[in-house]
Amino acid sequence: MKLDRMPMDGDTIPSDLWSVIRPRGSQESFKRAMERYRPDPLQLLFIAEAPPAYKVNRLFYFHNIQTGDALFLEMMKVIYGAAIGFIEGQGFSRPLLAKDVRGRKSELLDRFMADGYFLIDTSERPMPDGATSSAKLALLRLSLPRLKIRVKELLGGRGIPIVLIGGVTHEACFGPLREEGYHVINEEMINHPARGGQLLFRKKLRDTLNRIGRTQSNSF
Repeated sequence: MKLDRMPMDGDTIPSDLWSVIRPRGSQESFKRAMERYRPDPLQLLFIAEAPPAYKVNRLFYFHNIQTGDALFLEMMKVIYGAAIGFIEGQGFSRPLLAKDVRGRKSELLDRFMADGYFLIDTSERPMPDGATSSAKLALLRLSLPRLKIRVKELLGGRGIPIVLIGGVTHEACFGPLREEGYHVINEEMINHPARGGQLLFRKKLRDTLNRIGRTQSNSF
């Protein structure tokens, strides 16, 4: 069954169908997929760089993705490692393997939301193809006024912790968000796992979450 249409307001979508929905990539479909998993209350905000290119039709919050989802997969290893059978230094053991984790993405995202976690991007639009780090940094800095508005709408107060993911994201956002009084907890950048930094991503993210008492959940 192919489901390309995003549900309109008033549509009823059985919960089991969410596991097969992967809308066509667009700014609107990305926004609506994110809103589906916006927690209430929000307890921890992750901010990454930018969404993937629309043409590749991938997003942290899209289901039924088989490859190119390093950020989702590596984050699940850190936050829910015990529950999904992942042990650092040993890899996956039963009950789940990487492909099984992807197959249970809707369930994991439901838990992510229930635990108060939310992930957004600094830029609401994908980076241009082939953009250099300096070009990305310039674009992220242009996105800061809008990001501050979004963060204020999401967090209300300034006590909710924020974790920045990726070197360019950290360089662009750490100072400005701290100056606004937000609780950005990683003073050191956390490597993005899609750029060969999986091990460093997991280590730095785990260390960061441990500092605020966010330990792994063992069951669903």
